[in-house]
Amino acid sequence: MRSRAVLVVGMHRSGTSAVARGIATLGVFLGNDFLDAQPENPTGYWEDKGIVELDERVLRALDLRWDDVAPIAPAAFRRFRIRMLHAAAVRYVKRTFASHPIWGFKDPRTIRLLPFWRSVLRKCDADDAYVVAIRNPRSVEVSLFRRQSMDAATAQRLWLAHMVPYLRLIRGRPMVVVDYDLLMGEPGAQLERIARALNLPEPDPREIDRFAAEFLNETLRHSVFDPADVGAASDLGRRTQRAYRLLYDLATDRLAPNEAFWRAWQEIESSPS
Repeated sequence: MRSRAVLVVGMHRSGTSAVARGIATLGVFLGNDFLDAQPENPTGYWEDKGIVELDERVLRALDLRWDDVAPIAPAAFRRFRIRMLHAAAVRYVKRTFASHPIWGFKDPRTIRLLPFWRSVLRKCDADDAYVVAIRNPRSVEVSLFRRQSMDAATAQRLWLAHMVPYLRLIRGRPMVVVDYDLLMGEPGAQLERIARALNLPEPDPREIDRFAAEFLNETLRHSVFDPADVGAASDLGRRTQRAYRLLYDLATDRLAPNEAFWRAWQEIESSPS
């Protein structure tokens, strides 16, 4: 029996945890063994420990850390060690998730490893769908500086390394883009958008209220920037701005993920970093 997999993908510090908890209210099974909450994310990450471990092992096999900005060539996913991890991931997904009709997972590393995971999902006979979580890159920069002392240029390169190279792999698949700041302001409306776009059960109003009251903590959001304020004083900043604005237009339903969007996205892919 085929199952449905809903993956939450997006850059670190972009509200992926909030989005993941949100889709759980829509009936998406996310696992039962989550990473522990931490002071910087006291309401939890909603990340399955086994998925996170697999992503970390794949990155190590690619000779990368989570904060490396180097591109990942498609050929790298054909390495022997990656193939062994691929087999392990198929076994893990079948054992942990695939018996549920609608399941999913979230880990910010996943978007960089989409060639790996899309192949795993095909082996698991899962129909894949995606929630792309975005947040103004300026807010991501501020958060990474507070937590990692990361400079703005490196944060922008890391944002681009996550969001741009492999997003095209979900072209033609059910997808919806959700902006973290809009989710904070309109949790019910954003969950309804996700449900409509991915044909998920309509959210129970009581669950929306619980989600907003217990999980969306405004005091944990330390910066909010206008969508037009991305910081485009350099070529790097202008490329980041173009990519974010395109995704934001999807998040506000000004654009659909149609041919026009993907042509514009291809231009961003091919532009110099």
